[in-house]
Amino acid sequence: MIVTQENLVKQIANREDIDIATVRKIFKTAEKIVFDYLSSTTSSENMTVKLMDGLSLECNYLPEKEIHTYDDIVCKSRIWAKPKITRYYNRKLNGYFDKQ
Repeated sequence: MIVTQENLVKQIANREDIDIATVRKIFKTAEKIVFDYLSSTTSSENMTVKLMDGLSLECNYLPEKEIHTYDDIVCKSRIWAKPKITRYYNRKLNGYFDKQ
């Protein structure tokens, strides 16, 4: 099962009795803000955006480096983003706290 952003927008609009267009606008604005934060990652400062309790995005700056194999390859500097889910959130998903 795949839950799309559009599904989330519709569910939020129905549950909170908000216009769908308003919820879409909020999602788009949030996406732009998160992108701006993550793209501002620098070599001196990594960036973490906590989207929800237990879910965050972490960005690291990877500097330029040379790889010496058959050819000399130069990898340009770049930003590397990865999602993080906390152990607590995973345990909550698996009902760990209900069993005790």
